[in-house]
Amino acid sequence: MVTARSSASTRKRAPRAAGDAPLVLREEELLDALETIFLRDGFRDVTVDQLARDLRCSKRTVYELAPSKEELFLRVFDRYLSRLREEGNRGAATAAPIDAFTPYFAPAIDAARKLSATLMRDMTAYAPANEMWERHQLERMTGLRKLVERCVEEKIFRNANPYLVAEVFAASLRRIREPKFLSTSKLSYREALSELYGLLLHGLMHP
Repeated sequence: MVTARSSASTRKRAPRAAGDAPLVLREEELLDALETIFLRDGFRDVTVDQLARDLRCSKRTVYELAPSKEELFLRVFDRYLSRLREEGNRGAATAAPIDAFTPYFAPAIDAARKLSATLMRDMTAYAPANEMWERHQLERMTGLRKLVERCVEEKIFRNANPYLVAEVFAASLRRIREPKFLSTSKLSYREALSELYGLLLHGLMHP
C-alpha cells in the first residue's frame, strides 16, 4: 500500500546543479498542470496515458515525477495543501488578532472552488490521501487554536476553550467533505466551508 510517508520519501531527490534551472521550472509547470487535472477529475479513474496526453509529454516524464499514479497524486496533493497552509499562515501573521481569521482561512476557502466532487470522493476513499489531509488539518488546527487563544486573552472572544474550538472545527471539516453530506445538504464544499467559518466566528463573539 502506498502511504503518505512513502510518498514523501519519493520526493527526496539529488540536488540539481545551477544549470538545471530550466528542468526545475519544467517540473513545477508539470506539477501545476497535474494539480488542475487532479482537483477537477480526481485520480482514481485517470490513467497515466491520459495524464501524458494532457501534459503533452511522455509517460516516462510522468514516471520521473513519481513511480506510480497514486504517489504522483500524493505528491501533488501534499504540495497543494502545503501551499494553502503557508499562505494562510503568512496572511494571519501580519493581521490583528480579530482580523487574522479571514486571511488564515481565505486561501482554503478560495481554493475549495476547484475541488470537484470526484476529487473529494477519491480522496475520502483512499487511506493515504486521508492521512495526508488529516496531517495538514492537524497543523492548521494548531494555528487556529493559537488565534483563538489570542482573542480570548484580549477579551475579543468569550472565554471559550481554544483546544475544544479547534477540535470541533476539525471534526466539522471531516464531516463537510464527505460526499454524502455535500449531496444531502446541497452545498458545495466551498459553501459549506464558508458557512462553517461564519459559525465559528459568530459563535465565539461576546453577545
